[in-house]
Amino acid sequence: MYEYQYVELYTGGGFWIDNGTGAHREVIDREAREGWRYVGYVPLSFTSNGGIKSMDLIFERESRE
Repeated sequence: MYEYQYVELYTGGGFWIDNGTGAHREVIDREAREGWRYVGYVPLSFTSNGGIKSMDLIFERESRE
């Protein structure tokens, strides 16, 4: 059995905005230290030009029950 955790990440998603800050890497590394494994993402909101404005990063680990 697995348990899941969702961490919302704001990317901005703008055409002229640099989304390369590495914030997603910091979140993934932090959660990995806590025993979570990154498994994917789900877009939550979009800009008017179709860019992803925010997303949930999804993590899993074996249930501790």
